[in-house]
Amino acid sequence: MTLSRSIRFRLSVQYSAVVFGLGGALLGLVYLAIRRMLQAQTMTQYVIRGEPVLVDGVQVDVMPRLEAAEWRTLESLFNEFVLNQLARYTILSLVLLFLLSLVVGWVMSGRVLKPVQEITEVASDIQATDLSRRIGLRGPDDELTRLAATFDGMLERLDRAFSSQRRFLADTSHDLRTPLAVIRANVEVVADDQNASIEDWKEVGGVIQRNVEKMSEMIEGLLATARLQTGRAQAVTLDLAQLVTAKAIEFENVAREVAVSLESVVNPAVVEGVEIPLDRALSNLLDNALGVSKSGNVIRLGAGLASEWAWMAVEDQGPGLPDSPEGGRIGLGLSIVTQIAEAHGGRLCSYPGRNGVGTTMVVWLPTTSSVEPCPDSSPLSNA
Repeated sequence: MTLSRSIRFRLSVQYSAVVFGLGGALLGLVYLAIRRMLQAQTMTQYVIRGEPVLVDGVQVDVMPRLEAAEWRTLESLFNEFVLNQLARYTILSLVLLFLLSLVVGWVMSGRVLKPVQEITEVASDIQATDLSRRIGLRGPDDELTRLAATFDGMLERLDRAFSSQRRFLADTSHDLRTPLAVIRANVEVVADDQNASIEDWKEVGGVIQRNVEKMSEMIEGLLATARLQTGRAQAVTLDLAQLVTAKAIEFENVAREVAVSLESVVNPAVVEGVEIPLDRALSNLLDNALGVSKSGNVIRLGAGLASEWAWMAVEDQGPGLPDSPEGGRIGLGLSIVTQIAEAHGGRLCSYPGRNGVGTTMVVWLPTTSSVEPCPDSSPLSNA
């Protein structure tokens, strides 16, 4: 970028133009005032009349030695000399003022733009793989510090988004690779066995079918999340309480087969959201809860409102979540739930279960455009 196109150069020129214009106008007014005074104030009348002249308050007797016309000529020449000298010094002052205004404008614009340069340097060093740097601009609460704070907030959100996407990709790769590995291992074992029977192949077929169904469910969840994130899904007004109640009825027989009881604690919680992805998120939470539950355990489902948040939650009595949703590998199911919650402007949070037993997974969804931080405790703890 050339010097003439830089904002610092343009600001310097603007500062210089303002200072030079004001200084030039002031000097011009002074010149005109002195010129008018010299033209109006003459000593000829005093000389011709023989009247005394006051110089600095002291009376001076002037003895005319020249004719009036000669005095006027002499006075005119003297005034012209003074005005010429004044004009010369005025032009010299304007030149010096112009140069000085350029220097002052360059220095002042540099000081003003220094925070902008810091922001530019940090932004140029940041890459998509490293969003951990922050500007952290210190100074008075002005437009530039607020700009830097806004930029830092944007970086924080981008950092969380990129971390979530990387974690989501890792979970997707891991969980899709597992059923493929199971299918490949079973097929290779039977294919290498020359004495494999029809029953062996049927057993492998059953393994393949179960894993294909598992992958189909994963892909459906991924597609639902992708449609939501690309804006292709239409948000509607829905009540999370109805969603949770319907899901409890849907999973009742599945829970009964593993001797697990389902309990529902619901209150109206109306939000703007997309029903299919939210239904998928609740199904994933219930699947995880059933997977860690033992015979005789109770799984509690709930929905309601807390401050400016709507929530739906699943509480189990399992061993607890080894890796929280904030970091580490949490599995594709919870990773999909995290993506769905964030696509709705919310969050997925985990809390210890009642009496420290199990885990409560809560999907927080905002009910307004500007919300408070989601609560630090599980909404099911007092339900």
